[in-house]
Amino acid sequence: MGQTRRLSQEQYLELGTHILTQIGIPQNHAGVQISSLLDADQRKVHTHGLFRLPTYIKQIINGGINKDPNIQRLRRGPVIELMDGDHGLGAVVASTAMKAAIELSSQNGIGVVSVKNGSHFGMAAYYAELATYENQIGIAMSNTSPMIAPTGSLKPVLGNNPWAIAVPTNMNYPVTLDMANSMVAKGKIRMAALKEESIPFGWALDNLGRPTNDPKEALKGVILPIGGYKGYGITLMVDILAGVLSGADFGEKVPDHETGEKRNIGQLFISINVGNFMNIDQFKSRMDELIESIKTAPRIDPDIEVLLPGEKEWKNKLNELHQPFDFPINVVDSLVQVCQKYNIDLPKSLLH
Repeated sequence: MGQTRRLSQEQYLELGTHILTQIGIPQNHAGVQISSLLDADQRKVHTHGLFRLPTYIKQIINGGINKDPNIQRLRRGPVIELMDGDHGLGAVVASTAMKAAIELSSQNGIGVVSVKNGSHFGMAAYYAELATYENQIGIAMSNTSPMIAPTGSLKPVLGNNPWAIAVPTNMNYPVTLDMANSMVAKGKIRMAALKEESIPFGWALDNLGRPTNDPKEALKGVILPIGGYKGYGITLMVDILAGVLSGADFGEKVPDHETGEKRNIGQLFISINVGNFMNIDQFKSRMDELIESIKTAPRIDPDIEVLLPGEKEWKNKLNELHQPFDFPINVVDSLVQVCQKYNIDLPKSLLH
């Protein structure tokens, strides 16, 4: 294992909030954004945690993300809203949109909020699960910059376009499916490149269409979709629902998130009120029955547990709730370098 640097969760929150407020982000917005990153790191989905903060800082400094956006909710029907995120921080806009969908669903049984002028929102599960805390089923999806080629092509036209569905249960965590439509999140390839590690063959092709295990070459080429043409089809449909329908950019129009320009990301958030179908206790009892049948299904390997979608990540989170994090030194150093470049004061006691 390479050299690491340890941060307590209190230091993590203090450090991230301190940095964002120093560059003009309102305190409440900074708290929302850093909490979403912390949630990803607690689940050990480190590609969507602190690793992302240097890129967000660059975008804020360069004007690609508005420091204090004027987020507008435009009602388009009894259960539908179009939201203009005004290029605010991704977690801030997405949390606002999902909460609006939950509000609509609480009143009318379902809420659908489409977002334009959004930004990279991180882990889709974070927003879908907001609905489960209100005994609703949450759905969240976003388009991204191109990295997947249509089947039969070498040209990246579509993003990996992540989506998540979260369902309330009687357990102390929901059942959550959170996935992108590529063989791997692009963030994992970026992290491998940063750590100078190879990647498995089968994740990506280089710019000549050859399988590669070099993350730097993969970033120049295309990331392969899950399930071949099926993954291509799913990512296309998410782009239609999140990008085309909202009036946001879509397909090749979506700029890479490393650019300094504003990105008109499209997203869709849906909340379904279980209580409009049946009593919530009845629903959860039925979920118990389904979960039990899955968890007690005969195992291929007696030592390998049958897991529910999202269960591994939630167990990580529950085990990590009060534990410090050991980050690869390159991840923390990248954050330090960005802060030094933009003259952002860092509390040294938190990084040593």
